[in-house]
Amino acid sequence: MSKWTTEFKVGLFVLVAIVLVVFGWAWSVDGVRPDETSYRLLMEVASSDGLWEGSQVRLAGVEIGAVDAISIEGDHAELTLKIRTAYQLPGDSDAELKASGLLGDLFVRVYPGTSDTMLKDMDRIKTRSNPGDIDKITRNLEKISDDISAVTGVLKKMAENDANRQHVESTLANADQLTELLREIAAGNKADITAIVQSVRRLSEALEGHVDTIGGNVNEEVDKLQDLTDQLNAAASDMTSITGKIDRGEGTIGALVNDDQTIDALNDTIHDVKRAVKSFTGIRPEVYYTGRFYFGTEPKDTQIFYYGNPLAFSGANNIGLRLRTHEDFWYDFEINDYPQGVISQKEVLHENTGLVTSKWTRDQKYRFTFQMEKRWGPVSVRLGIKEGGGGVGATFYALKDRLQTNIDVFDFFFGSYPAIESRGIPNVRVGVRGEPWKNMYVEGGAEQIILGAKYGFFTGYVGLGFRFTDDDIKWLLGSLPLNF
Repeated sequence: MSKWTTEFKVGLFVLVAIVLVVFGWAWSVDGVRPDETSYRLLMEVASSDGLWEGSQVRLAGVEIGAVDAISIEGDHAELTLKIRTAYQLPGDSDAELKASGLLGDLFVRVYPGTSDTMLKDMDRIKTRSNPGDIDKITRNLEKISDDISAVTGVLKKMAENDANRQHVESTLANADQLTELLREIAAGNKADITAIVQSVRRLSEALEGHVDTIGGNVNEEVDKLQDLTDQLNAAASDMTSITGKIDRGEGTIGALVNDDQTIDALNDTIHDVKRAVKSFTGIRPEVYYTGRFYFGTEPKDTQIFYYGNPLAFSGANNIGLRLRTHEDFWYDFEINDYPQGVISQKEVLHENTGLVTSKWTRDQKYRFTFQMEKRWGPVSVRLGIKEGGGGVGATFYALKDRLQTNIDVFDFFFGSYPAIESRGIPNVRVGVRGEPWKNMYVEGGAEQIILGAKYGFFTGYVGLGFRFTDDDIKWLLGSLPLNF
């Protein structure tokens, strides 16, 4: 039997690593695993916003299943719940959407009923209630904010008027004088006031004995009460007249309240603030880190690659930030310490001969990435700057995005230092990434495929990384205690 070549061993190692990644993912996938028996239930909700395929279904805090599919039925969302067979639910059970903590992910909470019959496959479970509409609450707050802004605007106008301010100061001064005068009167006539109180007490005792003799005066008192009511009606009419003048724009207050330019400017300002806030709140950040280890065979051309494989037996660290402005569009920002560093070319002018020569250098600097990525179904395409140069790439998704195949083509000009002959040969990187555990992933693949094929060597890599999304940050915030 012929001896296995180094290239065959490395390829076999990468293939085994990919199989282990897929097997680990299938074993640790969230929700109901394919090897578990289950039955399905249908549930109708007004909105599935914040709910994903794979979201948990819980009963008394215990996970009994997961959301298997989400579809649209008319003006509402239809959920397909996959429930483990071990958990049988009575026919009158109901469910609702709940949040994990204050800002956490949504899950389906099941409330078991008391019926003797049990729900069967594809039966419909009743919906207890729907979550509150945050947009409706926001609109109500906006209306209240508009009213408060109008009132505070009127008060500000009145307070800035010098005449009104002088009147207020004069009124406060008069009130101070009146208070001081009343205090002096009360101190100087304390004995008289005491005598008056005693006289009123004696009068009250006398009136209690003569209640039956004054019944005829009741009609007279009722007439006085009617006169008081007429006076109150007249005051209400005066108030109506004043508010009518304000509504018609008469007077300073009326002109301020009915000034269309002021109201339009205020509405424009509020609209701009709402649009700015909506644009920021719609961004979903994701922070990730990837560590890679490179390995491979040595090039056959030892004159060009006199230092050996440019990447073998070295490592790289990659830190990235992904900003999702939409579910199928995002921006990628990355910084990494690629083993090749940053390659640059400088022109040197020799003054004695007038000749210009090129000088190639390699500096141990960080490489930066900024790319825009758009997704169509199971495929996404990205374009922009990849590790300091132009680059394009694509990703193929499978198994609910837990398994990805990535292809990147970048570094078109400089190639591999100091093999200047490799200029114009882009770096082609192909890899497979699996997520066997939530927020953690492993990967493996090949690097500099075209360059290796031309000069007879192979470069592979394996990596490990983790990521945190805005939902994870919300979960952490929602888990914090609120009683400070």
